[in-house]
Amino acid sequence: MARRSLRHAVATTTSLVLLAAGVTVGLGASVAQAAPACALNQSVTDDWPGSVWTPYTVSKQVVGDGKVAAGQTVTYITKVSGSGALVNEIRDFHPAGFQLVKARLNVKWLIGDQKWDDVTKTVVVGNNSVVAKGGGWTTAGGGIIALETTYKVPDNAVVGSQLDSGAGTNIVLAAGDWNINPMGVCVTIRQPNPVEAGAGSLEDMGFGSLNSGSGQVFGSLTDPQGSMTNVISGVLGNVLGNMS
Repeated sequence: MARRSLRHAVATTTSLVLLAAGVTVGLGASVAQAAPACALNQSVTDDWPGSVWTPYTVSKQVVGDGKVAAGQTVTYITKVSGSGALVNEIRDFHPAGFQLVKARLNVKWLIGDQKWDDVTKTVVVGNNSVVAKGGGWTTAGGGIIALETTYKVPDNAVVGSQLDSGAGTNIVLAAGDWNINPMGVCVTIRQPNPVEAGAGSLEDMGFGSLNSGSGQVFGSLTDPQGSMTNVISGVLGNVLGNMS
């Protein structure tokens, strides 16, 4: 199915024109366009002959303030909505080096009553993208398809850099295959806070991670059923292990 370019109404949450670079046209020829300014959320709405001139929207947002330290996690939500056609793919394009931690799908988005399915093991991962596929999810009656993706940021991410991302979908219509990448949905790499920096130092010393199940030593400190004996034993064990 041929991919198309943005030819019609294009909107962002700031009501500015969004020109998406990397969107393809016709039989896949690349179109060079200006990349949009970075924001925490963006949306693109379009209609075309294959949609009988009815609109469809792809939107994406960063969960939180859009600032993340190297080695930490960041979450995006991508949504597709429209005028009744089925959607059989929803795509998230992430910055290079990001590693998928978890993916969840919500095909009946309801404010205040979210019903997510864990699709981490079934999404297609590759080429800096995560793709959820299905038999067809409806956009009728205000239906919204949402894909939530959580990634680990590379340990070598440069502080101060802004990393762009994109989104895409396949709407089961003529010329309904649609990618917007980059989309102008960015995260900014910040300095680690003291807790994050301390966790990294402890991992380097072999004391385990504060952010994972391997952090048994410091997990004991926060566990009401734990004991100081276990804490001391755990610390000594790690120290002696590193000395051997």
